[in-house]
Amino acid sequence: MRRIATHRATDAGGHPGDNARLAEALAHERHVTLELQRAILPLHDGPFDLPGLRAVVRYLPASRDSRVGGDWYITAELPDGQVLIAIGHGLAAAAGMARLRGALAGLAITGSPPQRLLGWLNDLVHHVDPEHTASVMAGYFDPRSRTLTWAQAGHPPPLLVRGADARPLTAPAGILLGAGRGGYQEASLFLEPGDLLLLYSDGLIERRDRSLEEGLATLTSAAAGISDPGQVIAAVLAALGSTDPEDDTCVVALRVL
Repeated sequence: MRRIATHRATDAGGHPGDNARLAEALAHERHVTLELQRAILPLHDGPFDLPGLRAVVRYLPASRDSRVGGDWYITAELPDGQVLIAIGHGLAAAAGMARLRGALAGLAITGSPPQRLLGWLNDLVHHVDPEHTASVMAGYFDPRSRTLTWAQAGHPPPLLVRGADARPLTAPAGILLGAGRGGYQEASLFLEPGDLLLLYSDGLIERRDRSLEEGLATLTSAAAGISDPGQVIAAVLAALGSTDPEDDTCVVALRVL
């Protein structure tokens, strides 16, 4: 097979060394992409702890695109002891992702409620990137009361795994960032030790050959009864066929301690 491939490249006017140089260039581009991604969006190789939570994150870049994608997440302890958790998708790949992620992290230091944070992000998108939209889920986890307070802007709601059951949370009202000037609402949920929250971008459940409802149903079924963050991510990726995604996929699993 190697001789045939080399012969065809030469007949087409190329040089046998062209394939090697192309492979080297693609490998270098991929390396630069991954390094840029890690600089903008720090990733963890294994489980890590936050106040009251154990977390695992997986980020799968689109297989058909070597650019840094537009998916992002935040898991960060705030000065008041709460944990900011957020996940988002949209805008123009790396630049828009970094802008939204940085803005949200900075605004959250004010302690403002989630719906106000999303209102400010909506103003930002309308001002700096009016031709695009983005989806975001953002909230605070209070480790003392084990309460999640959250809001969303056109983003799939978190999945709650409690015991043998799994269900998507009922989402408070909120449209995509950049899609209008409507306000945002928030919701609160008391969590129990052993509960697991699964945050994800729409690349996990969206496919050309199935509806979002079908993808969500598959996700819910695959996650049910699994409280280990690493195991639940492995299970849903296997069930949804996300080893070769058409879109970036970001998944964050948070187990309540």
